[in-house]
Amino acid sequence: MRRHLEFLEESGHLFVANASGLIAPEKTESLQNQSMVKLRSTDSRDSADNETRRSLVSERGEFKRSAKDKALALEAIAKKVSNCRLCRLCEGRTNAVPGEGSATARVMFIGEGPGATEDELGRPFVGRAGQLLTKIIESGMGLKREDVFIANIVKCRPPENRDPQPDEVAACLPYLNKQIEVIDPEVIIPLGRHSMREFAGVGEKDTISRVRGKVYPVHGRSVIPTFHPAYLLRNPPEKVKVWADIQLAMKELGLPIPKQNGSTP
Repeated sequence: MRRHLEFLEESGHLFVANASGLIAPEKTESLQNQSMVKLRSTDSRDSADNETRRSLVSERGEFKRSAKDKALALEAIAKKVSNCRLCRLCEGRTNAVPGEGSATARVMFIGEGPGATEDELGRPFVGRAGQLLTKIIESGMGLKREDVFIANIVKCRPPENRDPQPDEVAACLPYLNKQIEVIDPEVIIPLGRHSMREFAGVGEKDTISRVRGKVYPVHGRSVIPTFHPAYLLRNPPEKVKVWADIQLAMKELGLPIPKQNGSTP
């Protein structure tokens, strides 16, 4: 038990299970100077909890680090993710998928969870949906994939690509929040409904179709939800809406919008 508690503390987690089986975070003395994630209980994920959702994102500029220190911090987080056994998803994984990209990225893409190819390779968005995301970054934004940071809500593949369960999300979010704290991006682009609900401060019943197309200021950052690339593969006409969302992101970043040759990325 002692070793388990020490592991939780080192990972940025310290959960206390109460009689009803709910999970909540506790601050510890060694984490007083770190931003902590306020996790929701597994049976209270409703629209009345918007302030808790917003607290998942640390305040921008709260921690100042050099590029080298950021890279080292991300490596340490990735190592902890690879060894994590805080939820059932670890039981079926081939590889954990911590995330990848620039430690000084100005924009961060956050998806739902790894798929089969990602689980096999230990890298995010490398399947068909990932190829489309890369095209969006390169053709739609004029950036290189390595210029941004790409991660997921959960770090291990859910069985059969099912939706992540609330306790699985709760176990993984401290890792993701720490990555956001380290990278300190100006813009966060949630991909799909699960990521959108955690970072845009919207209600549980809100859909991505209803929420996208807007900029949500959250703790000094611009959160711009859009469709998941996997959805675009099934619904190609919706690409034009993602292009509009990417234009919003480019404006927030103060970057020129690349000209398109008569088609969206």
